Amino acid sequence: MLEVLIVDDDQIVVFIQKKLISNHEIAQNPISFSQAADALNYIIEDQNHTRQKDFLILLDINMPNMNGWDFLKRLEAHPQKSRYHVIMVTSSIDAKDKEKANNYSTVRSFIEKPISAADCEEIKEISEISHFFETA
Repeated sequence: MLEVLIVDDDQIVVFIQKKLISNHEIAQNPISFSQAADALNYIIEDQNHTRQKDFLILLDINMPNMNGWDFLKRLEAHPQKSRYHVIMVTSSIDAKDKEKANNYSTVRSFIEKPISAADCEEIKEISEISHFFETA
């Protein structure tokens, strides 16, 4: 099972991402968090209950309190990190951010906002999660 989480403090961005994720059959009901710490607690709490599921996390970099980088550092330290698949979705066009994202084993892709239909189709092709989208 693949659960989709959107971690972004901009509610308009969240609304658009939810629509696209649903329309492109990535997830019917993605869960959103405006605070990265809340998303992290949700993931860790879920994994502590040993429900073996993977998470696709659309993560913004620039957020108040805990930013995307802090979130990634905490996620990378978790023993279940192979079940976490992060897509950085950010307004940052800084090449250094993209390079930095590549240093994290959980990051699968880096998308500049706004997310598009083509981005959604590319997400479904990511090798670590593509099996979740195969139809029988």
